[in-house]
Amino acid sequence: MALDKLYQQVILDHNRSPHHYGRLEGATHSARGQDALCGDDILVELRVAGGTIEEAAFSGEACAITTASASMLMDWLPGKSARDIEFGCSRFERLLGDSSLPDDLDLGDINHLRAVSGFPARVRNALLPWRTALAALER
Repeated sequence: MALDKLYQQVILDHNRSPHHYGRLEGATHSARGQDALCGDDILVELRVAGGTIEEAAFSGEACAITTASASMLMDWLPGKSARDIEFGCSRFERLLGDSSLPDDLDLGDINHLRAVSGFPARVRNALLPWRTALAALER
């Protein structure tokens, strides 16, 4: 299977069966992220203790790319600090903007979203959950 096909399959799997989908009981932080151009509307909820994310979840209606990105991000977030997330988001944005960069091992499955880098409108979708998680931490 070609790498681009594998990436596409992983994205589709996360869209069909998103991880950590639903409301998070006991959330300490939350934010709503919207993309008016495509209609994405998600809620990211986090449970944070001692500056570290213990648990994360998302809910709402979104396209396949946003849903897959949120699912992968929710898998990645537990154990991370706000600074880790800022740094991860910055690295993810660089990966989406420069196809010559190697995968970022710390981002794990999130690297599969690089398949959208050739589609600028989809890059925005891939970043929406990240920006929403950061907004939740700022509140």
